[in-house]
Amino acid sequence: MTDSIFVADGECFVPTEKAGSPWGPGVLHGGPPAGLLARAIEQAMPSPEMMVVRLTVDLFRPVPKQPLEVRTRVVRAGRRIQVVEASLLSGGVEVSRASGLMLCRSEVQLPPNALIDGGPPPGPAGIATTGLSVAAFPPQWTGFHTTIEVKRVSGAPGGGPSAAWIRIPCPLVAGEPMSPLVRIAATSDFGNGLSHIRAAGSMGFINADITLYVHRPAVGEWLCLDARSGAHTYGIGMIQTVIHDERGPIGLAVQGLLANPRSVHTEQPGA
Repeated sequence: MTDSIFVADGECFVPTEKAGSPWGPGVLHGGPPAGLLARAIEQAMPSPEMMVVRLTVDLFRPVPKQPLEVRTRVVRAGRRIQVVEASLLSGGVEVSRASGLMLCRSEVQLPPNALIDGGPPPGPAGIATTGLSVAAFPPQWTGFHTTIEVKRVSGAPGGGPSAAWIRIPCPLVAGEPMSPLVRIAATSDFGNGLSHIRAAGSMGFINADITLYVHRPAVGEWLCLDARSGAHTYGIGMIQTVIHDERGPIGLAVQGLLANPRSVHTEQPGA
């Protein structure tokens, strides 16, 4: 098996088995497409002083395990503010889209009470490596959810607060190091995996998007996701995830949830 999530082939990215999803044998987990879109948006940055501070990924339909193409478009090209859109296509059909807001960094003096601070949760050193619980899905469906390394800090599958350190042990694209933004984007979708709501019967919840805010670059390979989920009886919910590296908080991810029968493994909004 190729030791990467995707392999570049000309202008296309070919997903490997490591990109798969627990929702079906022929579709991708939401993390790898989010990582590809973040990579494309980041590569459009005009200078190192710019930083992607917001990334919104809309998951229009299941992303098939087929060669994918990424196209970008500059929406705003200001000196201090820039917006770039990226589309992910399969066979010419747009399957996902992202918008990235870039802001220009500068040195400023701040009072102590204005600083974003706080230490990280315990770990990752000293915590046993396990995996995500995917008991509701066929065990033969391996993919991105079985590729990652997980060190659970608190909580348990089934809904409610849950936190875990997560590491992606291989490149997103073969032969390329992962940037901090790409690592955060590809990991952020696991908020729903950690705090996944299991309703009565065969009903679970899928997320239709990922909105990620980042206030500083991540340091290191381990990221801790501290997720809180909740839903209403009419089948709509939300997950909020605070993301940490080993130095402290680095950002926040929010996902909108939609009730979905677990027996229909490939159904997603827009399908």
